[in-house]
Amino acid sequence: MATKRESKVDATAKGVSRRQMLEGLGAFAAVTACGANSEPTPGGGTAGSPGAAGTASGGSGAPGVGGQPGVGGQPGVAGQPGIGGAGAGGAPGAGGAPAGGAPGAGGAGAGGSTTASGGAGAGAGAGGMTSTGGMLTSPPWTDVPVQDSSTATPKPLMCNVVTKTDGAGQGPFFIHELEKPDDIALLRQDIRGQYNPSAEKGVDMELHVRLVDKTKSDAACMMLVPVPDIEVYIWHTDAQGYYSGFGTKGTDDEQKPDITYSGKPGMNDLDTNDRFCRGIQVTDANGVASFLSVFPGWYNGRDLHIHIVCFKKGSTAHGRATYSKSNEKAWIFTTQFYFDPTFSKSVHEAVEPYKTRTKLSAYADAMAANEANNSGRHATATKVGNKVVAQIQMVVDPT
Repeated sequence: MATKRESKVDATAKGVSRRQMLEGLGAFAAVTACGANSEPTPGGGTAGSPGAAGTASGGSGAPGVGGQPGVGGQPGVAGQPGIGGAGAGGAPGAGGAPAGGAPGAGGAGAGGSTTASGGAGAGAGAGGMTSTGGMLTSPPWTDVPVQDSSTATPKPLMCNVVTKTDGAGQGPFFIHELEKPDDIALLRQDIRGQYNPSAEKGVDMELHVRLVDKTKSDAACMMLVPVPDIEVYIWHTDAQGYYSGFGTKGTDDEQKPDITYSGKPGMNDLDTNDRFCRGIQVTDANGVASFLSVFPGWYNGRDLHIHIVCFKKGSTAHGRATYSKSNEKAWIFTTQFYFDPTFSKSVHEAVEPYKTRTKLSAYADAMAANEANNSGRHATATKVGNKVVAQIQMVVDPT
């Protein structure tokens, strides 16, 4: 059993306002790669190309190609109508889809919308987002435990009791969306990426988190009421055990996941703008927030785990702080969750870059998911083709 815990240090700092990006946007989808570190510049997408001419036999012209995603906050321009066919009865091509430029880091403009003659708006610009509800759909929740799930036969627990927190708490590596003025947007669904660009990427993972309302659900779990409009922050290591953002290569606080964690890097060593394997989604009407990530690696001193912090919409940043009701009224819930050891091993022992690290002496301990005072929550996970699909339900008090 791993015994070295992540340290927790309270600190306060004035939050940086990027509130316009967070308010009133429901669930967020994003096609931005989590490794992108450049700040977007203002400007909408360009107009679509004209549709092709109609055929000689009178066929319709092809639709105009939609404009490219806007990088900044302004909406893109709709594509132009196609030119009429040269032959008899050649109908004009349909209008191109609007560019759909989503708000960038400072943008407040709305994304492109669907028109009658074109398709849906294109994806978000770099560092931006769309509000189309996401590109992932969760499987049914019938076989996903609502409470304790640490064994093959989960111990039944009441569903009007908040899910157990984790003894390791928030940990040192949380980053609030509003914390840094020059940051890329964390409001994205695709959070894949890695510390070492040359390393194997690992196994893709769909992660679906469903929040259940403690105040409205019954004790016997026969009536579960979902919690919509909650900001769900997720972060975890990449396939090799590295967190994004912390420590600097070549210095004494560089991350070294193969060596027992000794507190370096620490909570205040937010040194880079890497943001892989961390992001935010807002729960939909079914209480679900979904992410596309990679199956986590591990670092020496902790079991393989994923962090989650939940806020009501409108939360503010407090610098390098451990969040709670005492310093943030919008805070709701913080915990960590794990995976069944057998499943984790089935991934780590099959492909790189996980496989090489299975030879390390700390590997078996890292897979155990048995740290003292842990949350007792294991995600329900299956392998679907070359992808892991993981689900977990959490009972929270949204008041």
